[in-house]
Amino acid sequence: MMIKNRNSLTVLFIITVLMVLLMLVTIYRAEDNKDEYGLLFPDLFEQLSTVNQIRFASGEGNFTLQREDENWYLPGHYNYPANFDEVKRMLIDLSEAEILERKTSDPENYAVLGVEGPNPEVPGGESLRVSLLDDEAPVAGLILGEQRQVTMAAGPKQFYVRRVGEQQSWLAEGYLQINPVMLNWIDREIINLARERIARVEITQPNGNAAVLVNLGEKDKFGTPQSGEKTIFKYPQLGYDIAGSLHQMRLEDVKPVAEFERGDADVVTAEFTTFDGLVVTAKTSFIDGFYFTTLSAEFDPSAIQPAPKGIQELDVIKKPDEVRAEVEKLNQRLSPWVYRVSGFVGTNLMRAKDDIVTERSNVIPMPPDMTGFGPGPGQ
Repeated sequence: MMIKNRNSLTVLFIITVLMVLLMLVTIYRAEDNKDEYGLLFPDLFEQLSTVNQIRFASGEGNFTLQREDENWYLPGHYNYPANFDEVKRMLIDLSEAEILERKTSDPENYAVLGVEGPNPEVPGGESLRVSLLDDEAPVAGLILGEQRQVTMAAGPKQFYVRRVGEQQSWLAEGYLQINPVMLNWIDREIINLARERIARVEITQPNGNAAVLVNLGEKDKFGTPQSGEKTIFKYPQLGYDIAGSLHQMRLEDVKPVAEFERGDADVVTAEFTTFDGLVVTAKTSFIDGFYFTTLSAEFDPSAIQPAPKGIQELDVIKKPDEVRAEVEKLNQRLSPWVYRVSGFVGTNLMRAKDDIVTERSNVIPMPPDMTGFGPGPGQ
């Protein structure tokens, strides 16, 4: 009888414990879903329009992005324009990041997750602090720590994070690969002039010798005025490459014109003239192992000529009023700056005639184009 009563009490105790645990789990989940889990910054998306300053701090250094009207700039790098799309993407990604798990709130354990905060004395330190502000008023702040290694090859990743001003750390999921290097936020595109618009390129050396390329009446087909289709380039795609120097032209670095000195470096002038009368002039020098160029634009009505039929069908040719407006916009953007460009672009902007055309026996064979951006077969 006593054993039976003990068994009954044991069963009752177990049932009671289970009910209490179930109740606690239910309450815990309800509180978490309401107050803790979900978006890392629940109100951020509605506040993004008020953010006009983003501050970064890490072992790579400190810098700021500043918004004026709808554009973002880098005050720490001559107030040069930042990449608007990259900044916008980062802000949206922060607003969409989600909490997955609660982690440590003990500062002694922060370093394990990389959420201790940036340390300027440690180059490439683990933590990145990103602060979003409305003028000087904080909107949101994140300390981004280690990425958790999971098997997902694509899509959002998992990171250990801590909200600025809070001790609690979290495992969060989202697109939070935020770059801590200032120059990686710069708008790298200098100019994007469609290769198909180019009718003529003239590259003039300091001694006055000039090399001229002209469109041969077909898309992506260029040659010298003297030899036409019989032009023999140093390598078959060279004419195409030179004519496309201003197509998606990108910078490696930039300086204000007022702070740049060419010294006694040679200046090579390259003029790119389009079928619709736009003339873009690049003045390029090779200084201390780098290529530096300035760019300017003008409209020359006398340079207008009919474009080949295949190019007219591409809808890249502009009307005179459109070109005039384009010139004004280009000069406003380009005139204050000296751009450091890649060796590939810089070399093509400075090529002399003897470095463009050659005898057939000296042609450098080129491997097949695997990028899809080169000219088609036979071009």
